[in-house]
Amino acid sequence: MLVQAFSENLWLYPDTPLTAPSGSVSLDAARGGMVCLQLLTDRTLDMDAPFSVSWENAFSVRPTLYQLLPVCVDQNSGKDLFTGPYEEVKDFVTREAPFDLFDAMREPRDGMLAPGRCAFFIRLEIDRDCPVGERSIALTLSIGGEKARLDISINVHKALIPPLEQANFGMVNWIYTQKLCEQYGVEPGSQEFVRILDQHLTNEIEMRNTHLQLPSGEPVRDENGKIVGFDFTLAELVGNMALNRGFNYIMGGFVARFDKWDDPEHYLLWDREVGVASHEGYRQLKLYFEGVRQLILDNGWENQYMQTLVDEPQFPNSEHYRILSSICRKFLPGIPIHDPVESTHLDGALEVWCVKQAVYEKYLDEFRALQDLGEEMWLYTCGFPAGKMMNRVLDLPLTASRLPMWLCRLYGCTGFLHWGYNYNSDDPFRVTANPAAGRFYPPGNAHIVYPTKEGPLWSVRAHLQRAGAEDWELLDQLYEKDPAKAEEIIRSVCRDFSDYSMDGLDVDRARKALLEELDK
Repeated sequence: MLVQAFSENLWLYPDTPLTAPSGSVSLDAARGGMVCLQLLTDRTLDMDAPFSVSWENAFSVRPTLYQLLPVCVDQNSGKDLFTGPYEEVKDFVTREAPFDLFDAMREPRDGMLAPGRCAFFIRLEIDRDCPVGERSIALTLSIGGEKARLDISINVHKALIPPLEQANFGMVNWIYTQKLCEQYGVEPGSQEFVRILDQHLTNEIEMRNTHLQLPSGEPVRDENGKIVGFDFTLAELVGNMALNRGFNYIMGGFVARFDKWDDPEHYLLWDREVGVASHEGYRQLKLYFEGVRQLILDNGWENQYMQTLVDEPQFPNSEHYRILSSICRKFLPGIPIHDPVESTHLDGALEVWCVKQAVYEKYLDEFRALQDLGEEMWLYTCGFPAGKMMNRVLDLPLTASRLPMWLCRLYGCTGFLHWGYNYNSDDPFRVTANPAAGRFYPPGNAHIVYPTKEGPLWSVRAHLQRAGAEDWELLDQLYEKDPAKAEEIIRSVCRDFSDYSMDGLDVDRARKALLEELDK
C-alpha cells in the first residue's frame, strides 16, 4: 500500500493523486501544542474493511488518528455576499461547486474503516516537558491485510504554548443549544441533552475556546401575557457545565437588536415591539438584569462572567446601544460587556470590542485610536462579506481558516469569534451551504463540526482554527523579544484579510521560521 504525507494546511480531495509516495515526513513542533499532518493512500474501499494502527517510540507525544470523510461543497461562495456563480469567484476559490473534499473526521471504531478513498488526519500532541530536539516515531497502518509504514521526524523546539487556563488569546464559537436539540432529538435540560452538550464542550475546549456564550433567559409571563420575570434555568446548567469543563469565561446571551441595520433603535429580543429606550423596555431590562445578577451570585460566577447585549450594533443605532449599556451597568456593576460590533461610536459602552474583519480594516485608524486608549479588541468573521476575504469556508484555501489569528496578532487584537459552530443543515454532509432566509451561507460557514449519532465530528477547519490560536501565542512571544521580526514573519503570509498566501506550504515555512526565531 502506497502512502503520501501532506501538510495540515492543504485540502485533500477524494481524487487527489499520489504524486510523491513516501515512507517518511519531517515536522516542526512547539512544546505543549499540536502539530498535525494528513495521510493519503492508494486504497479505495467498496465496503467497510478491517483496520489497525500501531505507533513506535511515541514517548512524550500523544498521537490520534482520524479517518477523513468527504463532504460536498454544494455551492460556491459569492463574490461579495452569501453564495454565487463560479465565474465571479474562479480566481480565488479552489474548485467549481459541486465537489467533494475531506473535512469531516472520525476516529475509526470497532477496528473498521468506512468505504471510500482511505485518507487520514493525524494529530500529534507534544507534552509540555518533551525534550527539545529531534524525535522519531513510526506509524504502521494495516487496511484489509495491506500495510504501510510512515516514519515521522519531529523537531521539537524550545517554545512552550501556555495551557488553556493561562491563554493570552481568547476564542469563542457559538454553540446553538436549540440546534443541538433538533440534531439529536433531545429536550433542553434532559439527561441526554447534558450528555450531548458535554461532548460539544469537550470539542470546544480541545479547539482552545476560552469563552462560551450562554442561552439567553426565557421570559416568564402572567395570565395576561405581561412579563414578570425571566427563567435562567438552561443558562445556569450550560454555564456550570462550561466552567466545570474548563472554559475561562462564560458570556450571558443577547437581549436586544435592531430591526434594520439603519434603524436607530434596538428592540428586545423577546418582544420585538418594545424599544430598549422606552419605559417598558427599561422595566423589562431591569427584571432581566436583576435576574442575571442573582444568577451570578448564586453560582459564584463574579470573576468569570461577561454580558453580551446586541449582535452587531451599527453606526445608526450606536446611541441606543449606549443607553442599553448604561442600563446593564446599573444592575450588573463590574461585569464586563463583550459584543460583536460594527461601529466605532461606542466609546465607554463595552469592555471588549469584537469587530468584523472587514469593518476593522475599513475603519482601521479609528479602531487603532481606540486601542491606543487601552480598549481591548477582538476580530470576528461571519456569513459575509464573502469573496476572497479570509473566512473558514470550504471553497477557500485552508490558509483562510488559520491565518485570521495571525492578523489578530498583527493588529494587536487579543481574541477571535466565529458565529458558526454547529448551525448545520438537515443534511450536513451533502448540504454545506446552509439555507438562510431564502439565501445560503457560504459553504461551511455556518458550522465547524458535523453531527452524528456518536456525537460531533471534528473538522479539518476546526483543527486549523485551533492551530491559529496556538500560532498567536507563539507570535506574541516573539513580539516581546523582536517585534520587527514577528511582523516580518506575519507579513510573509498575510498582509490583510484579502491579501494572504493561498498556499499552505507557505504557512508551514513561516511557522518554522517563527519557531526557529524563538529558539534563539
